[in-house]
Amino acid sequence: TTKMRETFHNLSTNPNAMKEMADSKIEGLTSLIDLVRTDLRADRMKTMCLITLDAHSRDIILKLVNFNVTDINHFEWQSQLRFEWRESEGDCFVLIVDAEFKYGYEYIGNGARLVITPLTDRIYVTATQALKLCMGCAPAGPAGTGKTETTKDLGAMLAKCIYVFNCAPEMDYKSMGDIWKGLGASGAWGCFDEFNRLIAEVLSVCSTQYKSVLDAIVAQRKTFVLEGAELKLDPTCGAYITMNPGYLGRTPLPESLKALFRPVTVVVPDFALIAENMLMAEGFTQAKLLAVKFINLYTLCKDLLSKAMHYDWGLRAIKSVLRVAGDFKRNEPEKSEITLLFRSLRDFNLPKIVGDDLIIFMGLLGDLFPGEDVPRQRDWDLEKKIEECFVDVGYQPEENAVLKTVQLSELLAVRHCV
Repeated sequence: TTKMRETFHNLSTNPNAMKEMADSKIEGLTSLIDLVRTDLRADRMKTMCLITLDAHSRDIILKLVNFNVTDINHFEWQSQLRFEWRESEGDCFVLIVDAEFKYGYEYIGNGARLVITPLTDRIYVTATQALKLCMGCAPAGPAGTGKTETTKDLGAMLAKCIYVFNCAPEMDYKSMGDIWKGLGASGAWGCFDEFNRLIAEVLSVCSTQYKSVLDAIVAQRKTFVLEGAELKLDPTCGAYITMNPGYLGRTPLPESLKALFRPVTVVVPDFALIAENMLMAEGFTQAKLLAVKFINLYTLCKDLLSKAMHYDWGLRAIKSVLRVAGDFKRNEPEKSEITLLFRSLRDFNLPKIVGDDLIIFMGLLGDLFPGEDVPRQRDWDLEKKIEECFVDVGYQPEENAVLKTVQLSELLAVRHCV
């Protein structure tokens, strides 16, 4: 943020200041990608997070260059999360549009960060405006679009402690009341997943409970009263409710509750941008080209292959394959990146493809990666042990049986269960 402020200031004397800033960002990103390919061990996650955040910074600056933005008050820049240290107050502040928040200093560990897409930016603006207006925020959209993850990532950006509650019809107004008391008194954020699974009676009481917290924040009181208990108020608390509309067994929200939450619609994110960022984080330099090939393959598989129950061409499967590709890249840095991605896509997906789908899948792989035919990476010691185990229990170590056992071990390396 400080460097960008200097860049905007220098634009009056140097018209190319923004382009120079973009070049320095790209240079820094390339050096981080080179660094992640080395043997980092403990610092790998930290470097991957830096790549994710730097890739977003690069995209912002390139956008400002394309739109020829020269004014620091332009919305394209103001709508980003900006951090500044104020000496007068001796504290760090996070600014976005006209909202400002004190940095939370909550230690949340060094976990993986979400790839920031234009959709994420829009959700950030809506969620922070809701907090400024002393309201909650209600992201709604289909499953797997990142409603909860985006909320958690915003909490990480502001260093706020965020608790995720999976709502169920069994939850009653007393347990919800305890949660509202805890959030209001501690200043933490609460994310209520699938909020519309609660029964109507509980939802209507929830609106009264949450309103008593919001009223205290609006009136700038030091305490709030909830269910007969008076508690100390931390006005930085916030609430988010995520919903999957249109599912069976979901209760429509009462109007009294809708009035307390600012709605935001979440759509399917740009998978190609997410794949590109993840490939960069795994150390791939040709990330843009490879991401397009990757997503094209998965989109075609979703459309052309049969609708088998165990097929998954979504974001979770994409992440698993990219992790495999990253391991290949670190183990064999001399091989071409296209070859490594081809091998990880083929070896990871072949075990789950059934019947005639195999011919279509191999055809699609051949079309997207022409001329690529690299042998499978084999662990001869493991295969020898598997054959010995087959013989020990009185089975014949057939090649196909051994292959399936090896594929099972490869899947377990990237999945918790099969």
